[in-house]
Amino acid sequence: MFPTLFYNVLSVFLMMLPGFLVIKKGIIKESSLKDFSQVIVKVFYPCLIFASISSNFTIQDIINSWQLPVSVFIFFIVTYCIGLIYTGFFKEQDLNRRKSILYQFTVNNYSFLPLAIIAKLYDEQHMAALIFSTLGAEIIVWTLGMYILSNNGGGFKLKNLKNLLSPPLMGVYFSLMVLWVLHLFDMTIDSFTNQHIALNYLYSTITQIGKACIPLSLLMVGGRMATNKTADIKHKDIWIVTFFRLLILPLVGILLFKFLFGDHPFINVMLIVTVMPQSIASMVFGELYGADQKLMSGTVLISHLIALVSIPLFLMFLI
Repeated sequence: MFPTLFYNVLSVFLMMLPGFLVIKKGIIKESSLKDFSQVIVKVFYPCLIFASISSNFTIQDIINSWQLPVSVFIFFIVTYCIGLIYTGFFKEQDLNRRKSILYQFTVNNYSFLPLAIIAKLYDEQHMAALIFSTLGAEIIVWTLGMYILSNNGGGFKLKNLKNLLSPPLMGVYFSLMVLWVLHLFDMTIDSFTNQHIALNYLYSTITQIGKACIPLSLLMVGGRMATNKTADIKHKDIWIVTFFRLLILPLVGILLFKFLFGDHPFINVMLIVTVMPQSIASMVFGELYGADQKLMSGTVLISHLIALVSIPLFLMFLI
């Protein structure tokens, strides 16, 4: 069982290798990763969201699956509270390091990496379930996450809520709106698009663009990993945060989800989210908000390397 899961996870990580190499070899500049990320987030990911949700769910399915975004929302709140306890207990004096530790406790790689793993292990409906669950994560990232990183005296401001209109979330909102309209007319997305050849080709194009999201995202992740430096992994906080992220927090999440949502048809999707490593995006956010970049990049690098073994070990008992 473990070898099969390991090779499935390894195949996902190997998709990061070309991105890693093109940065290391200087084929493209490191600065281009930001533009690459923008295209993925603003074009490919919203297309994937719309195509996956609209083709695999009805509005009634969405209503019945409210536990998906709620579960991830609760998990991130719990990990935030554990992070508060940790940072309060050790009394870290450096504000930038303290908020970096707290952010890394709170947010993990909840979208692109688990999406690729679920694509290997399950069907498109499970992929759509994960995408729907990210609504809870995105709300946390753009509210509580921004509060953590901008907590330099100013704290969270109402203007941060504009991030709830980010392209991925707009993709979710639009998908829900389309499903609601289809429900009113007692139609499916296929029956609607098949009424006119132009609509059919448009929907097919959106679907094809969305399918490119996973490989392109992993290429970007590999490029980001190439920017990490081995010198950034020496501080003990990096290893402690990684230990919590890959062992303690997953165990807490697994017990919590088993208790609250044990009979949910997509419980495996919820559980897979809990065992993910640090968020690659934390390095981008950390740079924007003056966080401790060595801690951010160090935890991302180490947690992803160890996750190559820890993820299949967890999955061996969860699926």
